[in-house]
Amino acid sequence: MAIVATWVKEDCAALRYAFGMKQAAFARALGVAERSVRRWEKGERIGGLGQVTYSTMLAKASPDVVARFEQLRGNEDDVNRRQLLKTGALGAGALATLGLTGETVERAGWLRSGAGRPDSAAVALMRETLHQAMQLDDMLGSPAAQGMVVAQQQVTAAMLDNCPPWLKTDVLSLYAEWTGLAGSLAWDAQDYATSARLYTEARENAHEAEDSDLGSYMLCHLSQLATWQRRPRVAVDYAVAARSWVAQSEDRHLRAYVAIRNAEALALADQRSPCLAALDEAEALLAGLEPCHPSESRAYFMGEGIMHSYRGNCLAVQGDAAPAAEASRRALAIMPETYTRDRAVTLLELERALIQLDDIEEAADTVQQAAELAERNRSPRLAVAILDGRQLLSPWSDTRAVRELNELLDARDIVGA
Repeated sequence: MAIVATWVKEDCAALRYAFGMKQAAFARALGVAERSVRRWEKGERIGGLGQVTYSTMLAKASPDVVARFEQLRGNEDDVNRRQLLKTGALGAGALATLGLTGETVERAGWLRSGAGRPDSAAVALMRETLHQAMQLDDMLGSPAAQGMVVAQQQVTAAMLDNCPPWLKTDVLSLYAEWTGLAGSLAWDAQDYATSARLYTEARENAHEAEDSDLGSYMLCHLSQLATWQRRPRVAVDYAVAARSWVAQSEDRHLRAYVAIRNAEALALADQRSPCLAALDEAEALLAGLEPCHPSESRAYFMGEGIMHSYRGNCLAVQGDAAPAAEASRRALAIMPETYTRDRAVTLLELERALIQLDDIEEAADTVQQAAELAERNRSPRLAVAILDGRQLLSPWSDTRAVRELNELLDARDIVGA
């Protein structure tokens, strides 16, 4: 995989040419304003967020695009590094997919060369790092967590190779968790094939470690991915499997999340009554519970606010606009401020209900609020969702509210014109 430590104008232009896009189309793909692409290719300084945006675009590029990019840059070292990655040890697949922004492949090889013989304390410390990476992704978006996830996955892989037999199941579960988080970053970058592969690998390792809760959690990820791809029956299959594994779990947060995943899959499959029953089940499980630290539950984010957000989405999918909007507003009122991406996504779900209710002015305002949150969380998936939200309002482009929204989005580097 080509690695660019610092993006300069030649690299920016080379990547666009490698994709075969004009500046306007490439800006939309990046999720930035077209004028930003023009400025950067003229040589204006590219800030940290711009650096991450280009690195993310390169990370999700197909092999043929990467090959063209390397050829255009004329950098033989990048070709050699890509070959090194292809021959890497366990976990190199995620490394090659996600990239190492600002890192060298030599360092990656060092990480894979062996982490020493681990003990319980080392595993506990690595799990604390995992929790930090999860929270960083929640607050700032997948690009912020990418480097940490890739590097720590390599260290955990080396630990797995060197661990004593009595510790292997713990390290295997830890490696599965890092792999699953890498899958989530790939999903956020819209690399669905890689995401599915990493989620599947994580699920298999979880089952090998006999970690039923983790296996259920990875099945939830697979169900969510299928829901996002509009494959309802596949989503239901994964969600039902997750339910079977979590049935005896004492983790109420996780059991509630499994119920939610069933509800969303069933809503998409047009199974109204089972969907509502799953939503009610999740609400009952969460009674008296607040979001917690990742060390307490893999579904640490689950709470009343997230539950109402999912309820609003499910109801909107089924065309129940008024109760959907009510649920989304309730979610926003109680959801923690640190849940930046979740709040933004909830706002965009509220937009869809408001459009159904013909409240275009408030719908435009929700997209504006989501765009403001996207300045804090640079999730590529969120940027695309904002573009989709903008497109939904295109039939009302002549109204003042939508005109003002378009002007505001055109002035930002988050979404393209």
